[in-house]
Amino acid sequence: MQTVPTAVKDLLSLGQHVVKGLEMHGLWLGMTQTPSSEFRRFLDETEKAETAWSDAENTRVHLQARVAAADKDLTAWLAKARLVVMLARGEKWSERWIETGFAHRATNVPKRVDARIKLARKVVVFLALHPEYGVPFADVTAARGRSIYERMIQARAASDLAADSCTMKKRVRDAAKRVLRSTIYQVIRTLDFTIAPNDPRWLAFGLNQPITSPLRRRHVHRHRFSEAPTEPEPIPLITETHSDPERTVAA
Repeated sequence: MQTVPTAVKDLLSLGQHVVKGLEMHGLWLGMTQTPSSEFRRFLDETEKAETAWSDAENTRVHLQARVAAADKDLTAWLAKARLVVMLARGEKWSERWIETGFAHRATNVPKRVDARIKLARKVVVFLALHPEYGVPFADVTAARGRSIYERMIQARAASDLAADSCTMKKRVRDAAKRVLRSTIYQVIRTLDFTIAPNDPRWLAFGLNQPITSPLRRRHVHRHRFSEAPTEPEPIPLITETHSDPERTVAA
């Protein structure tokens, strides 16, 4: 039994062999259901869809790395801002901390990204209203905080768009892949009923020669010729007998 690969790279490689086999032998084998031009179109569409998805995936991974880097900077800035707030509002949490954005007694930097962005905005407002609490040499200022959380917001937005684009292109790629695999199976079924298992043309299509089994009946396509006329029945030889031996010798 022929195996059609599922990995796109291997599928495209097999498709190149199949289309060459169709161009070389398809017409002579009467494979009108799968013309080489149509198969090549399916092959090209799958290859283009794979390239588009691969580019989108690379972009998505790159933007995810940017998000991780921006989030790292945001988390580090909030940790330094927390120390500044401790100097401005006391070492232990009190209601005086609420104005700074640290509204919970734990006074820790939140674990969720959205919560970190929200906290950074409030700290920036606090530093803008009270610039005297800022520490410029440590980059704990309203301007620096705003720059860091805005970069984080932009990086997330770009990453989300890239993820959506990647998902859409993957669906297109998978659809093209299914059509190509189905068409290759159609070619295999046609060959199975057109040429014998030991026919070398299997190899021309990039396929293995099937293993024959004595229990398996194969219907191999043959050209039909008009029936030859039957030979006439032979005419029996009749030997005359004569009573006169001399006449028989003369005859």
